[in-house]
Order: sequence, then structure tokens, then C-alpha cells
Amino acid sequence: MLWAWIALITSALAILWTGRLLVRSAEGIAAATGLGRGWIGFILLGFVTSLPELVVTMTGGGIQAPAIAVGNALGSNAFNIGILGVFGIAAGGALFSRLSRGHIVSCAMGALMTATLLGSMAIAGGPAAGPLSMGSILLLALFFVAAWLQYTSEPAMAQQESFSHGKAYWTAAATSVVVIVAGISLTYAARTVAAGTGASESFFGSTLVAMVTSLPELAVSWEAVRLKAYDLFAGNIFGSNAFNVVTVFFADLTYKRPVLGALEDEAWSIVLVGAWGLALAAVALAGLGAKASKRIGRLDLASALLVLTYLLGLGAVAIRGFTI
Repeated sequence: MLWAWIALITSALAILWTGRLLVRSAEGIAAATGLGRGWIGFILLGFVTSLPELVVTMTGGGIQAPAIAVGNALGSNAFNIGILGVFGIAAGGALFSRLSRGHIVSCAMGALMTATLLGSMAIAGGPAAGPLSMGSILLLALFFVAAWLQYTSEPAMAQQESFSHGKAYWTAAATSVVVIVAGISLTYAARTVAAGTGASESFFGSTLVAMVTSLPELAVSWEAVRLKAYDLFAGNIFGSNAFNVVTVFFADLTYKRPVLGALEDEAWSIVLVGAWGLALAAVALAGLGAKASKRIGRLDLASALLVLTYLLGLGAVAIRGFTI
């Protein structure tokens, strides 16, 4: 058990350190290319910080634990929007009033993909093409639609020639490798530490594992907010959520049959986790649409509502997880 704690702490520190470099490289790429910060956050940061979730979801399929695979994907999404609320409060102002309306697209597409996943569960994934269900294939297609819509909704920025493409790309690549290796180590260490809790697979996947695999998002969010790169911050959260849902497609490949049709008694717990994420997405969408600016002193009310919704959902999932 001692080695697991050492791996857990070491991996967490490595991810927190590289998160700072990853944000700075993404900021440099956005400045050098003229691409919108929201889209860079959605594609680059969202993809890199979701790699641990991809590993866990595929591993869950490979070890015949479909509830861990799907629960991790949906639980990570809830945790990510919880991060949005926490750092919205920490930013010391009305976060949603500072964000581009382009994030409405990525947040809404993430919610649509979650609803599609839950609907596909109701029909056991739908017709299958080999190991892939039609539901999983549809999720992959929706992800590409979300990426395209986010790209078209982001206004171009003026290019800044003082930034070097090469240095930013190499930094992003190097930090991505660290995030991947540390994320894998973190995941397996967390599984060992959490073994024997008596919780269901769906609860384990949607809470502890989901929180651990979301540590890259936490590290990136910290640095982005510190630099006041708010669109980069929000783009990472919503991009990561969209990519997390599409990891179910890859879980089919490792499970070697549709994972959405194999949840059995755990299905209702997964539905609860998905509904939790949808409730959080609805609050975020309302804040984005209204460009919410209400505050009590320095407390951002929209962000506070996100945190409250997260805690209420976590309580409901915990009660369900320890009673099934």
C-alpha cells in the first residue's frame, strides 16, 4: 500500500507542475496562430487533460468492469464543471460575464452527448457493428460536430509574431507526455488505495477515480485562472467533457462488445451520475447565456450555484453507491 501512496502523491505533484507549462504553451499557440483561446482550450487542453480518463475508461472495458468505464467518463464531467464553479469563485468576480458566448456551443454539445449516452443505455447501445454499438459511433460523430461548431463560433485573434510556434508546440508535446504517464500512474495507485471500500463499481468510477483522473483539469484550471486566461480555462473544461463522453467508443473496443449494454444492475447508478452532470451543464448554460454577473460582495452567484449543485449531486451518488 505504501508504494501506491508514494505513486499517488508523486504523480499528482508532476501533473500540477506540468499544468502550468501546458497552459502557457496553449496560450502561446493561440497567440502565434490567431486561433481563438476557447477553441485551443477545447481541442488541445481538453484532449490532453482527458487522456487519463481515456486510459481508465479503456482499462475498465479491458478488465470487464463496464460500470467503472462509463462511471468514470460521466463522473469526471460532473467534477470538471464543479471545478468551473470553484475557480469561478476563486477568480474574485463574475466569471460568466467574462466568457465568450462561444462556450455555449461546447457546453450544449457536451450535454447533448451525455443525453445521447444515457438514451443509448436504455436500448443497450442499439444495433452493433462488431464490438461497436451505434450509440458509441454516434457519440464519436457528435464529438467532431462539437469541435467544428466550436471552431466556427470562435472569432479569430490577431497573430503575434513575437511568439514562436516551435517552442510552444514542443512544450505542449513534452508536457502532454508527462500528463499521460503521471495520469496512468495516478489511476492505478488510486485504484489500489481505494480497494476494499465496499462501494459499488459505479460509485468508485464516478467519484474517486473520476476526481483523480480530473487532476490535470484542476492543474490547468489553476494556472489559466491565475493568468486570467478565462476563455482558455472554460474551453478546457467543456472540451474535456466532450472528449470524456466519447471515450465510451474506445471502451467498446477493449470490452470487445458494446459496453453500454453490459451495465445491468449498475445502470441506474450510471443514470444518476449522468443526470447529475446534466444538471450542472444546465446551470453552466444558464450562466453562459445570461452572461451572469450577479454577486454578493466578491462571491459569484452562478459559480456558487454550480458548487452547490455539485455537492448535492455528490451526496446523492454517495448514498446510492453505498446502498447497492
